[in-house]
Amino acid sequence: MIDVKTADRELQTYLRPQTFPVAIRMLKAGEEIPERARRPARDFKKLSMSCQVIDMSRRYGWTIALTREDHICSLGITAIGFDKPLPIYNVGTLCEGMYTETKEAGQRSEAAIDKFAPGEYYCVLVAPLDRATFEPHVVCVYANPAQVMRLTQAALWKRGGRLTSSFEGRAVCADIIVTTMKTGEPQVILPCSGDRIFGQTQDHEMAFSIPWERMEEIVEGLRGTHNGGIRYPITQFMEYEAKLPPRYMEVNKLWDAEKGKTSLTNRDRVVAAYKRSFSDRVPVYPIVASFAGTLDGLSIEEYCTSPTKAITAMMNYYERYQPDVVLAYNDLAKEAEAFGCGVKYSDYVVPSIETHLLEDKASLAKLHMPDPYKTARLPGFLEQCEALVKAAPPAATGAVAVGPWTIAMLLRNPEMMLLDTFEDPQFIHDVMRLTTDFCKLWGDAIVKTKIGLSFSEPTASISLVSPDNYREFIAPYHKELVDHFKAKKVGVTAHICGVTYPIFEDLIGCGFTTISFDLDQQSDPTLHVDQLERFMQVAKGRAVAIGNVDATMFEKATQPQMEAEVRRCIDTAAKHSGFILSTSCEIPPRSNPEIVKWFMDAAHDYGRYEKAL
Repeated sequence: MIDVKTADRELQTYLRPQTFPVAIRMLKAGEEIPERARRPARDFKKLSMSCQVIDMSRRYGWTIALTREDHICSLGITAIGFDKPLPIYNVGTLCEGMYTETKEAGQRSEAAIDKFAPGEYYCVLVAPLDRATFEPHVVCVYANPAQVMRLTQAALWKRGGRLTSSFEGRAVCADIIVTTMKTGEPQVILPCSGDRIFGQTQDHEMAFSIPWERMEEIVEGLRGTHNGGIRYPITQFMEYEAKLPPRYMEVNKLWDAEKGKTSLTNRDRVVAAYKRSFSDRVPVYPIVASFAGTLDGLSIEEYCTSPTKAITAMMNYYERYQPDVVLAYNDLAKEAEAFGCGVKYSDYVVPSIETHLLEDKASLAKLHMPDPYKTARLPGFLEQCEALVKAAPPAATGAVAVGPWTIAMLLRNPEMMLLDTFEDPQFIHDVMRLTTDFCKLWGDAIVKTKIGLSFSEPTASISLVSPDNYREFIAPYHKELVDHFKAKKVGVTAHICGVTYPIFEDLIGCGFTTISFDLDQQSDPTLHVDQLERFMQVAKGRAVAIGNVDATMFEKATQPQMEAEVRRCIDTAAKHSGFILSTSCEIPPRSNPEIVKWFMDAAHDYGRYEKAL
């Protein structure tokens, strides 16, 4: 038969419990209490209880003897048979209102507690297992759930099957001592409230009680399961490749690129910006639409009305300049045209609306929702998106649609729309309801092509509307639009021309993942605000910034002027990441191709993070 010191050593080896395993023996009349055992009433001048002395023993390493004269807990006194149950116990009063709703339920709970017969034993003797001078009836190990699991596995090593225990969350001394001795089976123990309050048992602790006659079998089970590979501390699977924060992974990618093991794509640089990380340089692209067509010798009208020619021109432009973002983008009139507005084309400037449908407000009721797959130039634009996605340049790809406020402005007439903000606010909301619903429908069709989504709202500028008007008439619809696509796990970019810094917080609040902005065009230098600098201060990484090299420079700037403008933007924003260098707006259709090259060259050179940081 195993001895107590060997049993303790084996438990320490295979379990490493935080406190001493405790040997427990119930003494009958005629069995003497060891001389060195402490007695609570005599030695502490205080009464104690079963759970309390077990916890003293496992924490202090003391041998303690608890008799009826030392005991204070009526539940424990009754369970271990130190006194007869009184009627108040049997009727369930001790449970009612605390552990059970009624006396009847309390009676069932009291009856469920295992008990020794009154007078069967007169003393609970406890000691740390390795210091016990007696043969225990029970060994109790307080442990964490993983350690209790190991003991359960050990108990089943020879016999298999399941280990059965039951729980009441009350009178744990009965579970540890009485149930274990009466059944002769190990028990998984859920410490009760009293044990946690008075025995100081912690939230992470459970217990496991072992009949002494099963101790050798449990030890053999611990050895056997340990040798089989089931260990404590629990073996952790470590042979995996960790998924680290994006910024960490970007550093690895940069090292690989430096050593020639991999190359960074244009898209990689954009993705790094969206992850608020860094690649080798600032991602860069000019906002390009009809300029791509003029490079191919197309008229602006041809570029905007022929999807096949437009995608060929855009891919030729991409091959020539290698921007990090390439757009499906022709003009900002196609959505209003789909409602029925007339479009005017020019050889030098972007298309514009020639006729407005809502100069008579009554016409709103007659408007029909355009079908993205059938109406006007909308199907052609979807064809353009699909072709760009299929071409799969190693860059980020996006589509530029027109936002609800600008469509409303083009349907109504900008001057009249601005008057409506004072004279007929409800009419504005009615129009915005229509155009927002269309933008959801239109955006859904664009997103189905697997391209990125951007809404251009040039007329939402504070150069045209006040911040209060933006918050009243535009922001609610922007937020609704963003939320619609967020539910589909699609982030939305917004571009607004002119002054936007007074509504930066509002735009971020709407949920736009990316915000593209223009220059502050104040003629008075004392009023001028660097909108890029202001955005980085306000956003603090909550949205990606796109901007804002002066788009008007692409027709007439010198190379030093363009380089200085690129440096201004990089110096202002590159150190923050979450930044894509671009233009303040679409570059003019007749931009100088050489100036575009200067822009890209300056960005590639000065935008290297080793310089920018």
